Amino acid sequence: MKNSYYHRFQLITHMFFFRPYLRWAYKRGIKDVEMLSVKPNFTKNTFSCLLCGVAGEVTAEEFIKFVFSKNPKAQITIIDMGTEQIAAVKKIVDEKYKNYAIKIKQMNALDLTKKFKPNSFDWIETDGFIEYFDKKSLEELLHQWKLLLKKDGFITTRDFASIPPFGFLVDGIRYWFIKKYLTLSGYIHTKKDLQTLFTENDFRFVHGLTPIPTYRRFALVLK
Repeated sequence: MKNSYYHRFQLITHMFFFRPYLRWAYKRGIKDVEMLSVKPNFTKNTFSCLLCGVAGEVTAEEFIKFVFSKNPKAQITIIDMGTEQIAAVKKIVDEKYKNYAIKIKQMNALDLTKKFKPNSFDWIETDGFIEYFDKKSLEELLHQWKLLLKKDGFITTRDFASIPPFGFLVDGIRYWFIKKYLTLSGYIHTKKDLQTLFTENDFRFVHGLTPIPTYRRFALVLK
């Protein structure tokens, strides 16, 4: 196995449960948004969404299929910093979806407002993305997401948000795994930390469980 993040993370993305998990997560996320009294209007011609961070072609394809099942004319933007991730996504888009409105950009998520105008997206989706940002960077990310959302826009995400004391043990193991195996820096955010950040950045939100006890789902809309 190659030593890059992209190839190492394929150990997860190519497991039998990963695609079904993503399909469940997108459907569940939309239901969570509706709990906030926001009805996503996928059918409008200008519907646009941002997949903010992508593990590779598996995540990209499942997101694309989900969005286009609701609106084949939707506009999809996919970003990531990783060269291999972006190359893999471009390859599958060229092979299967080249006639659709899909943009792929290699970039830092903290530069979003440099590349996109305010009110650009109806939906921002991430998965396992927040843990790679420290508190200061996460505040900046939330600020940029807030600027990019259209009126009645929404965010869905899933990430580790532990509750002490059991959560500290899980976080310690996870932090070691990220640093040792994926060779990245991860940051620990408790459920309370994230809820405070969301509230302070003017989001209303709901949260729920996933099949992994300390891995929680969140849906956010502007206040």
